[in-house]
Amino acid sequence: MHNFIKIQDKNLFLLNIELLGLDEAQLWIGPNPNGPTDNDDQRVLQERAKEEKNKNKPGHRISGIEAVNLTKSKNFSGWFEIDTTSWQAGIYRFNIHSKPYIQAPNGTELRTIRDGQYSWPNFSDKFLLSLPDEQKQFLYLEKNRAGFCIRVEITKEREVKPAGDGLEWIDKWPEIKKEIETHYKEKTEFTEKRNKIIT
Repeated sequence: MHNFIKIQDKNLFLLNIELLGLDEAQLWIGPNPNGPTDNDDQRVLQERAKEEKNKNKPGHRISGIEAVNLTKSKNFSGWFEIDTTSWQAGIYRFNIHSKPYIQAPNGTELRTIRDGQYSWPNFSDKFLLSLPDEQKQFLYLEKNRAGFCIRVEITKEREVKPAGDGLEWIDKWPEIKKEIETHYKEKTEFTEKRNKIIT
């Protein structure tokens, strides 16, 4: 799979279903173009709990994240279809993942830490390094360096354009990945120890 995203037309882009290997998925649209500024799992969990408690009160939405359900397109075989007609002009960062507690054939393993109930695209070294430059431009290294999200710009003319920085970071990904694996190993060990204490 050399093309994971395709600009089909104005107000329309496609995502390859082989990212997860599922006919259904979810798209999370982030609250700002720069991504999260830290990787404090407990802080985020607390904010989400607070948001859930106050979800019916105006002005209490903290994360700003919107989940969009995706199903395999009937018009474009092998792709998810994303209509951006209702999106305002601007820059959007987003991630695609499985529905809760569904293990995707081509996705990451479900984990016990934050967002672990989802299976995310497994952007392997081989996959990332083999991407053509026009595809790398759609990937954006998260500020917490936990991985890549997809980032696009919707212009005032309703065109969808790449807005990532993959050309800068993808070649360095194998080294960054080692740091990430160490981080998640430490997080998992901490979570397991904490759960044992609680139980």
